Amino acid sequence: MDKNTEELLVGLAQAIKQASSPSGVTKTISGTPDTQLLFGPNGLFSNFGLDDTVINAHISPKGIGDLLPAFGTTITNPVYPFITGFESDGVDEPEGVCDDAPSGEMETCHQVAAFGRFTRSTKEMEVNELMQVLNGSLTTNLRLLGSLLGDGHQLMPQQGMDQNQVLRNVVMMNLVVVGIEFQRLLARKLWTGTPANNTAGGGYKEFPGLDMLIATGKIDAFTGVACPALDPDVKDFDYSDVDGTDKSIVTYLTMMEAYLRHVASRTGMDPVDWVIVMRPDLWRELTAVWPCQYLTDRCGESSSGNAVAVINDNVNVNMRDQMRNGMYLVIGGRQYPVMLDDGINEETPTDTDELAPGEYASDIYFVPVRAKSMPVLYWEYLDYSPALQQAGAFPGFDATSRFWATDGGRYLWSTQNLNWCFKIQGKMEPRVILRTPQLAGRLQNVKYSPLQHLRSWDENSEYFKKGGNSEYTTPPTYYSEWSALQ
Repeated sequence: MDKNTEELLVGLAQAIKQASSPSGVTKTISGTPDTQLLFGPNGLFSNFGLDDTVINAHISPKGIGDLLPAFGTTITNPVYPFITGFESDGVDEPEGVCDDAPSGEMETCHQVAAFGRFTRSTKEMEVNELMQVLNGSLTTNLRLLGSLLGDGHQLMPQQGMDQNQVLRNVVMMNLVVVGIEFQRLLARKLWTGTPANNTAGGGYKEFPGLDMLIATGKIDAFTGVACPALDPDVKDFDYSDVDGTDKSIVTYLTMMEAYLRHVASRTGMDPVDWVIVMRPDLWRELTAVWPCQYLTDRCGESSSGNAVAVINDNVNVNMRDQMRNGMYLVIGGRQYPVMLDDGINEETPTDTDELAPGEYASDIYFVPVRAKSMPVLYWEYLDYSPALQQAGAFPGFDATSRFWATDGGRYLWSTQNLNWCFKIQGKMEPRVILRTPQLAGRLQNVKYSPLQHLRSWDENSEYFKKGGNSEYTTPPTYYSEWSALQ
């Protein structure tokens, strides 16, 4: 038995144990199951004559969230110290040979981080419905073609996420749905998270996302004093076209790269590994224009003011295709890896008057992921494992019958049940840490006009597509003397 299958069965056994245990009753639920079934009455696959291959047409998120390492912690309020600079004490140079000399002082700044708190639950299930099959003629040996989770996410649940089991096991189907909900939530909040959206009672919290971390206005955590030495390089493209001449995208990103490399070099943080992150639609428009602008940067006119002729041979096309296929951008003669992330916020004409129909705007990020071989951008999650160990040490208290943790302590699970009905609740408390904001950059409000916008995984987007049914009405299969009584 492979490790993934073993973990899957352990997790399922834990869920069933929790649901069937009297000690697991923590809150009354409705007692009216509302889960989707697979092969039972009204089931998703309870129609006769189905082919055994189920093809996935669901779009999953993709982005930098899966690239970042994740570390468990029990520290709720970390404080990160920085040395921001040195300055003279302002004393005049000595007049006499025995006069005191000027001195100097060092200044420091401190930054903090905050956890988010996200919860999701399964639908309510009745244990004796889980294995029901409407008729022996149904196709139950289904297999999935495609991926429901895509590249996944560094923090989303792994245990219980067997995609093939989603077609065979109702509990696993529910857990995969929970995993997809967490995946979508994390994809958005990595960028747009803000504690301003926290609920008053603390049941829902957002961590500060990268839009807040890669922004100017850093202040000391203890005094509130400004710390501009920690500010990232933030520039505004002011809704100019990515392929326009009003502002040059090459000039802006080249200057940002030079500025950040200067800071890294002069602070002794080299080598730094940067990743350029943007939305997929913007990437295609940017790479379409980049070779031409890059290869003719500052070559628009000769020194005498006469126009310089540019021969557009296959060099531009080859450079464009190589960058797209290799997923990199050439800046300053260096190749920077590019990550496409559709969790980045995108503006449309309904958001701002700066855009006309068919136009969109979003930001391009210069993100440091490592400096001097140390991760400087990473996930942290509240590790629930020690809590369960402490609870389990109390005599007579069986913590595992009430709660259980998975994925190295990333997730805490519990069940609510009423006799034979139950639902599973999952909780996580993550945050994203950027230890070197001064090495990050962000070019805001870059406008682009693709011929066709790509499909979206976000159900709030106008480019989100689904369809079909969430259940299928099952007609009576047989006449009987008791059917008329029902």
